[in-house]
Amino acid sequence: MPTLARVFPFVRLLDLANILTMFNIGLAFGTVYFALQRRFVLAATVICLAAMLDFLDGHIARRYLAANNAQRAFGKHLDSFADLLNFSITPALVILILDQSLSATLAAATLVFTAILRLSLFGMPSTSAGGGYQGLPTTYSGFVFALALMGLSAGHYGAGVIVGLVTLVGILQVTSLRIPKYGAPSTVACFAMLFGLSTIYFHPW
Repeated sequence: MPTLARVFPFVRLLDLANILTMFNIGLAFGTVYFALQRRFVLAATVICLAAMLDFLDGHIARRYLAANNAQRAFGKHLDSFADLLNFSITPALVILILDQSLSATLAAATLVFTAILRLSLFGMPSTSAGGGYQGLPTTYSGFVFALALMGLSAGHYGAGVIVGLVTLVGILQVTSLRIPKYGAPSTVACFAMLFGLSTIYFHPW
């Protein structure tokens, strides 16, 4: 490991939380792979899994590894890149796979640009919402998109609904809307329940 760290300096910054975040980054490619095959249920499933892992790695970092200052600083930047990739860039690519119209392109661009603005502001302490979120978190945006994608794959509506929803979600990401923040275990449990119910409703195999 010391030899490897001399060649690749980031290795010394890896701990359980950061390894989970890197795995989460890898999930984005799974989403794109399934979307290109038009297997949108699996693409949505991967996004939901990424959303739950996003809360899990943060919980592990804060609760068990908070004393590792260098790893936490590295992990904060890594997590922002993971959020941008999983919940903004990847959904934008899925939208363009679904619909190559101008409106879909603008919706995809809105989602990515507002996520970049939001994640840039996230690193500024002065923008803290006092224990809650200010604006819709990118992780929530990705999860909402995934549930909507499941409905589309079941034929309940067309790509136009997704385009409109993504535009709205993108705008909400950079508003002053206050959203309560709950603990990671509660949020992950809620996401898992909503994903399960959505799967049963949209695809009762």
